[in-house]
Order: sequence, then structure tokens, then C-alpha cells
Amino acid sequence: MRRDARNCSTGMVAMTLGQLSRIASAYRRAATVAPLRVVLACMDAWQADRCTSMAAALAFYASFSLAPMLVIVIAVSGFFFGEQAVHGRLFDEIRYLLGDEGAIAVQAMVASAWKADRSGWTAVISVAAVFLGASATFTQLSESLSTIWRLPARQQGALFSLVKVRLISFGLVIGIAFLIVILLVFDAALSFAISRFLGPASGQGADAAQWAQRGLAVLLLAGAFATLLKVLPAAPVRWSSAWLGAIAAAVLFSVGKNLFGLYLARAGTANAFGAAGSLAVLLMWLYFSSAVFLLGAELTAHWNEGARLARKAPLSPPTTAQGAS
Repeated sequence: MRRDARNCSTGMVAMTLGQLSRIASAYRRAATVAPLRVVLACMDAWQADRCTSMAAALAFYASFSLAPMLVIVIAVSGFFFGEQAVHGRLFDEIRYLLGDEGAIAVQAMVASAWKADRSGWTAVISVAAVFLGASATFTQLSESLSTIWRLPARQQGALFSLVKVRLISFGLVIGIAFLIVILLVFDAALSFAISRFLGPASGQGADAAQWAQRGLAVLLLAGAFATLLKVLPAAPVRWSSAWLGAIAAAVLFSVGKNLFGLYLARAGTANAFGAAGSLAVLLMWLYFSSAVFLLGAELTAHWNEGARLARKAPLSPPTTAQGAS
């Protein structure tokens, strides 16, 4: 029996080593294909740049910036489309992602972020707190992108650099508000067009409306990601490179959103943390979103660098036959 057990163990080890060998050979074969070589290089750089740690830092900052950011987004987009419509659409998405408890927690955070008396110096302090809180995440994101692009430290004055980054970050928050306005307008237009040509919102019409809204959301998300990848890095980035990384991140984000919802429904993570369950779920979602975006940033950086080197590469010299002719 001992001999049989020893032979069984040896066979399992040999099978495991054989599987690892096949995986390694498949990795080497994939590295010879140009698109796959870029993807594998991005994954290696994603690990080398410690993007998991940067994603954790982004999730931490975003958890504190989320409430003031949503206050600004609801205020700006609600001016154009109605505060109730914007509020309802935002928290429907949050409820879909984080569940009822997570949505209630975020609603409480937003409600308490703007409860101060809006008169005199109190209003000024409240506006400044919202401004600084909403831009903190984008400031950390800018530092993370500088690490991915391997940029040297800024040589500008500390105060000038701080004000510049904060203003850009606040402008991006306003841009997100306008993206939500566009999304709501297109949602209304799509619903009207589909109900007009395909009948009421049931059956084929409902399916078409749902897929059209998903496609529009992915497109707008890719546009937002592309803008971040173009504007935030302190290095020249081509729009084609920014769009490539943005589309990849938006697709992964959309697929991961559904998988994350299934995971929360089956894993019971919120119950495992007790009273802090909603905060734990929120941090998990922010961490996943940050990690996906940084992966898209790595793809953008690699593609942008490859395009830059290709433009600078000299023309290949003529062959001997061409020279003789």
C-alpha cells in the first residue's frame, strides 16, 4: 500500500509539473504574437509597478471623496435634468452594484456631506471641503499615472503644482456630471425611439432598449476613461493610445460589474463584516474599479511608447540587390 501511495504521489507531482510546463510553453507561444505580447507585457508591468498597492490607495481616497464628488455631480447635472432624476439614476446603479445596504450607506454619506448651514463663512468652508474632497481621488490618480509612465518628479513649485492638479481634478468632476447629463438625455431618446418603432417596453422592445443602454453606458465610460488617460498624465499621450486603453478598461469594467454583483449575491461578504459590511463592499468595488483602470493605463502607456518609438525609428537600409540596381 505504501508503494501504491508513493507511486500515486509521484504520478500527481509529474502531472502537476507537466501542466505547469504546458502553461509555460503556452505563455511563451503567446508572447510571440504581437497583440498578445503587448497584453502580457502590460500584465508584467502592472505587477512591477505595484498597481495593486496603488489601486488600494485609490480605493481609500475614493471612499472619502465619493460623497463630496456625488454632491457636485448631482448639483451640476441636476441643474440641467432635475435633481430627482439624476439622484434616482445614480442610486439605482449603486444599488445594482452594492446592494440595498451599500446604496443606503452611500445615500447617508451624500446626505451628511452637505448639511452645513450655507451662509457666511460656513458656506465658504463647506464649498472648500467639497472641492478638496472631490479632487483628492484624481490627485492620487495623477500620481499613479506618473508612476506608470515612469515620469520624474515635477520641477514646479509645490503650491503651483498643488493648485494646478486640484483645478484639473475639479474640472474632471464637473465633466463627469455632464457625462451623466448626456447619458440621461440619450436614455430618454432611446426609450422614446424604441417604444415608437418597436412597440411598448416589453419583449423585443425591452431587450433592445436594455442592450442599447448598456452599449451607450460602455461608450460613455470609455470616453471618460480616455479623457482621464489623455489629460492626467504629465506626458504627451496620443488619442489613439488613450482610446485603446480606455475601451479595454471599459469592457473589463462592464463585465466585472456583473461578476461582482453575482459574487456579492452568493458570497455574503456584507454579512461577514457585520455593521461595517456596506463599507467593506464599497471598498472592494472601488479597489476593483481602480485596478481595472490602472490596467488600461498600462496598456495605454505601452502602446503610446511603441508608437513613439516607431515614429522615431530610422528607415531600413536598402538591400544589396536594391543597391546594385
